[in-house]
Amino acid sequence: MIGETILHYKILEKLGEGGMGVVYKAEDSRLKREVAIKFLPHQISANQDDLKRFEIEAQAAASLNHPNIATIYAIEESNEKMFIVMEYITGKELKDKIKDGPIPLNEAIEIAVQIADGLEAAHKKGIVHRDIKSSNIMINEDSKVKIMDFGLAKIGKGIQVTKLGTTIGTAAYMSPEQARGEEIDNKTDIWSLGVVLYELLTGEFPFKGDYEQAVMYSILNESPTPPSILKQSIPKVLSNIVNKCLEKDRSLRYQNIKETGNELKMFIENKSTNEDLKQLKRIAILPFVNVSGNPESDYLGFALADQVIGALSYSKDIVIRPSASIRKYVNSIVNLKTAGSELNVDFILNGNFLKVEDQIRLNIELVELKTENMIWRESIKVKFNDAFELQDIVSQKVVEGFKIKFSQNEQKRIKKDIPANPQAYEFYLKAISYPIASEENNFAIQMLEKSIELDKDYAPAYSELGRRYHFKSNEFLGGPEVLRQSIAYFEKALELNDELASALNWLGIIHTEIGEIDNSIEILRKSLLVNPNNGQTHFGLSYVYRYGGALEEAKSEAEKAIVLDPGNPQFRSIGATYYYLGEYEKGKEYLNYDSKSDYSNFWFGTIEFKLGNLDKAMDHFNIIGKNSSYSLYATFIISHMTNDRAKMEVALTNLEKVGISDSEDLYWIAVCHALMGDVGGCERYLAKAIEGGFIIYTYMIKESFLDSVKNDPGITELFELAQKKHLAFKKKFFT
Repeated sequence: MIGETILHYKILEKLGEGGMGVVYKAEDSRLKREVAIKFLPHQISANQDDLKRFEIEAQAAASLNHPNIATIYAIEESNEKMFIVMEYITGKELKDKIKDGPIPLNEAIEIAVQIADGLEAAHKKGIVHRDIKSSNIMINEDSKVKIMDFGLAKIGKGIQVTKLGTTIGTAAYMSPEQARGEEIDNKTDIWSLGVVLYELLTGEFPFKGDYEQAVMYSILNESPTPPSILKQSIPKVLSNIVNKCLEKDRSLRYQNIKETGNELKMFIENKSTNEDLKQLKRIAILPFVNVSGNPESDYLGFALADQVIGALSYSKDIVIRPSASIRKYVNSIVNLKTAGSELNVDFILNGNFLKVEDQIRLNIELVELKTENMIWRESIKVKFNDAFELQDIVSQKVVEGFKIKFSQNEQKRIKKDIPANPQAYEFYLKAISYPIASEENNFAIQMLEKSIELDKDYAPAYSELGRRYHFKSNEFLGGPEVLRQSIAYFEKALELNDELASALNWLGIIHTEIGEIDNSIEILRKSLLVNPNNGQTHFGLSYVYRYGGALEEAKSEAEKAIVLDPGNPQFRSIGATYYYLGEYEKGKEYLNYDSKSDYSNFWFGTIEFKLGNLDKAMDHFNIIGKNSSYSLYATFIISHMTNDRAKMEVALTNLEKVGISDSEDLYWIAVCHALMGDVGGCERYLAKAIEGGFIIYTYMIKESFLDSVKNDPGITELFELAQKKHLAFKKKFFT
């Protein structure tokens, strides 16, 4: 046909041939443009039913106008030959691009995102492609994706066996419902996109076989090897996106292509963000050394460092390690190289102080660890009554040394944190020097209450009181009234300074625990606007996403937090996210951030108990202190392992008396009832947990600890409620 003219199209060259016809490049003499012409096979042109069905589909496809869809210009007929006139694309089929070698990760995801965008436009008009495969995807010279052959998938001969005995599609890309000859919907395209993405990432098909029926058997009965196992360079979060596209049960797949595309875009954004974060300057301010020999002023070493950290934390241009990460260096001889490695920083600010009567002298130096060069050294002397000026002076020296500037907004935020009363400030400094432990926590509360009596407008004191009361409520059996006091203190802090990051981040976590997830996300996203490089804020988002069951999103935020602040003891609870994902070794890695705490030993013990390592579980449970809720859980599990039902009942009764409000803890009380075979108790507390916002539905239905009660109608109904709330949460915040 080359050289012939059909209607007003001159055939220039043959481009390809397949089951759905022969494609030629042609010139449209009327509009003076190059086009692609696909002649349909004779058996389709001659079959009126097929032809009619094709015309309806092609008309719908021709209405699509999207940069990632090859445009259909016309449907023509000449001498009993039916053909489609389409946009001519110079480029390469994705199938051939894959054959050339591995596709770089970023490029592979970008291609998949463009395919998803094109499919979204089609699905909005009710059009399902039905035959997405790498040979139906063109990549033009500008790296733009073009989806081909919309309107063809309902007709003709191919591979898929249908109830009518006809075959369409290509076996390797077929969804299970296609292979079974069932009615299909938009989720068939999601499956096929998953196959294409798998192919892009690994160079292989997820389902293989030597012949068509063997491939279809694999699709229906076998699980593909996750991409992250085939290639270690593929992040697990991306591998999980592919796996979700390839769920055999349609209800477990992404429910719309927009959700798929958003997950891929979020992955790109997070990957880019993490890479950007790695370029920021990282600094740790170590506790200053008291050279006076007077133990009464020891508290200033940590407290003054904490204040400088607080001031610098408002800058978006540096990453500062928080106080929790540097507390372990109090009153110790520190090797700067070792500390820098442990804290994963580029610079360390350290020094000493001397307090004599009403004077305080601070000698500090800023050291670059890579070169071991001292950037600057400074001696600062102020009256002790003006000690709060030190944070401003030292902060300014640091930013001058890094040649960065605080913006006007950042400077205003720092000024809000300056106390009006020096004695109130001294009480505050003493309070923050106390670690989180039962007795020390109470001492800190006493100091903070004295501080507030003297200065009722110092926001950081209220925020620190809120934090101390939160620990008193959660870990030291304080109960709901203490939690309400904690919330009130945080709210007062924000009333005085609505951008105080510590109050925003902690209040976000508390709202998560009491089931006010929407408030939590709103608060934490506001904190991100104050400083997007605050590891505590990303940790808070990870926390709330975990409760909502968005475990992959929780992992993503956790990774950002860890990049910004590796080793922060508070980040121990990231281990719980990995527990719910079944990644126990990874969970232990993060629990080790605070390995001696009751919290971590509870989770260590639970993991070993889950794995059947009862002796190891017992070892962890036995070292949990007696003044925390975790000791009651531990007593229950130990009694369960030793088959002492009487002790189990006592421990559970005591646990219920505490008045726990954290929805995750309420879930674990439900688990305890299940381990006793008490369906009613499990149902009661599971309902409280779900109502309180703990809705990790995908984990709950797999939880082996609940096996004894899972078939109860009341429990099943609660699982359905958890699923409904979980999906609503995902839809609201991630689509």
